[in-house]
Amino acid sequence: MKVSVFGAAAVLAAASSQVLAQSTCNQWAPCFREGYCDANAMFCLWGLCDPIKSFNSTACWQPEACATQTVNFDSIADAIPIKAYSGNPATNAFLSVFEPNHASVANGNLALQMTYDPAQKKGFGATVSASHTIQYGRTTARVKTASIAPGVVSAFIIRNDQTGDEIDFEWVGKSPNEVQTNFYFNNVLDYTKMVPYNVGGNTAAEYHDYTIDWSPEALVWLVDGKVIRTVNRKDTFNPATNTYAYPTSKSRIAFSIWDGGNSGAQGTQEWSGYPTPWGANTMYQMLVDSVQISCGGDATHPPTTPPVTPPVTPPSSVYPTAVPSSPVSPPQKCITRPKYY
Repeated sequence: MKVSVFGAAAVLAAASSQVLAQSTCNQWAPCFREGYCDANAMFCLWGLCDPIKSFNSTACWQPEACATQTVNFDSIADAIPIKAYSGNPATNAFLSVFEPNHASVANGNLALQMTYDPAQKKGFGATVSASHTIQYGRTTARVKTASIAPGVVSAFIIRNDQTGDEIDFEWVGKSPNEVQTNFYFNNVLDYTKMVPYNVGGNTAAEYHDYTIDWSPEALVWLVDGKVIRTVNRKDTFNPATNTYAYPTSKSRIAFSIWDGGNSGAQGTQEWSGYPTPWGANTMYQMLVDSVQISCGGDATHPPTTPPVTPPVTPPSSVYPTAVPSSPVSPPQKCITRPKYY
C-alpha cells in the first residue's frame, strides 16, 4: 500500500497525542506519578512520569540528552527544588526530588541533609538527580559522605527507575572507611555482586574523587584516579535467559542520603548498621564539591527552551473524580532500592 508523506505525518501526529485508556489524568494535570496527576516537573520529568497512565502519549517530558560539563556548585541555580524547574537542563544541572526539600547549594558544595521524622520514626533524607540523562560516559564526583554513624547511607548512582538498570557507589555508616560498588540489570536485585573497597581514611572526614566510567563494553569504578573494579559486559552473559545482565539504559546521575538503620527491614539494617542514632538536634549531611561529566554515545546539544506545560488552574469541573483537585506530592522514596536479603 502506498502512503503519502502528508498522510503518514497525519497518522503520526494523531498517534503522538492519543489519549491513553489506562489514564486517570486530564489535560490540566496530564502527568501520572505514584497515584497522582499534576503538570510540573515532579510529575512530568522523564523517568518519574509514568507514560502508560498519563493523559496521553506526549504528556511525559522527553529525556534530555547528556551534556559534557563540570558543575562546581558555586551558584544556587546548580541545584533547585524540582517544583521550581522550568524544564531547561541548561539552566539547572541538578534537581532535588523530595518534599520537604533537604538539599541546597552552600559554600561551594551541594549539601544533602537528613533529619529525624517523628511521624515515620526514622530519618527523612534527600535525593538530588541530574536534569540531563546519560547513556555511557565518565562521571566523577568529589564527595564527603554523611556516613558517620550506623544506619546512615550515602549514595552516588546512575539509575533508570523504569528499567531498573543501576551503577552505584554506596557508603554505610557502620563502615566509614569503606565504599561499596555494585550494578543491577533489569531490576534484578543481586546484592552478591557488591564489592567493598577500603578508601584508606574516613570517607565522612575528607573528600575523595569517585568515578564511574561506563561504556558499552565495560564498567570501571575508580577512587582518586585508581581503578578499584572492572566489570566486562562479556562476563555478564546469562545462558539461562540468553541476555547480558549489564546496564545499558539511558539513566540519570543522582546523589542521596537515607536512613537504612531504622528502615524496618532486617537485611537493610544489618547491611547499613542499626539503629541509626537520633537526638533532638541530630542532622547528617553529605557534601558534593563538584561533578565532572563526560558524555558517551548519547551526547547532543541540550534543548534551549523548556517543554510546553498546560495551565495549572483549570475550572474544577474538568477534573475526573479519580484525580485529586489539589494534586498531592508523592511520598519520599529512596532512589536506591532498599537492601532486602
